[in-house]
Amino acid sequence: MIQQSPAKTKSFLKAINKAAMQKCKDIAKQIEETTAAEMQRAEDEARRDGHLKIELAKSRIEAKSKMEVASYENEKKKEIYKKRQNYQKEVFKSAADLLRAFVKSPEYKPYLEQCLADLGDKVSKNLTFYVLEEDTVAAKAIAKRFTGAKTEYSTAFEIGGFRVRDDDKHILIDETLDTKLQEQTDWFLLHSQMKVDL
Repeated sequence: MIQQSPAKTKSFLKAINKAAMQKCKDIAKQIEETTAAEMQRAEDEARRDGHLKIELAKSRIEAKSKMEVASYENEKKKEIYKKRQNYQKEVFKSAADLLRAFVKSPEYKPYLEQCLADLGDKVSKNLTFYVLEEDTVAAKAIAKRFTGAKTEYSTAFEIGGFRVRDDDKHILIDETLDTKLQEQTDWFLLHSQMKVDL
């Protein structure tokens, strides 16, 4: 057995301790670096996941908001459309009332006579006129202008005027005030500036 001097042993132990201490420092540094890298990776991942979650939440909120706005707009458009329909009904009811008053006025007879005169060459002699039962003014004007024509009562309209069927030419001419009023619907919608796009 080789005997070593205590100084050498001490020096050897010191070197081993120094090497061990250096190794411990290196391992601690490596652990610290690995921990820092893992922490950074975890933070980056969490940040990325958090950002994705925020973006997803934002997208959901935006989509929900857009749907709510679209739903609200549709409801308001429906309300406006309903109001427009009510205004239109009121306007046409007032117009119908004015036409009923016109039928009872002295101006109605000259109006009818002009309508009958305007038929002129449009019709033959084989005619059937349709009038309201209570519209004696129209019946008399027709009998005076078209002596050989038939006159029948109709319930197909309500205000006044007449329809005439020409059996030779196979045509029906509508000169009722009801139809003339109805024909104003498109004009009214176009010019009333109450257009609603649904």
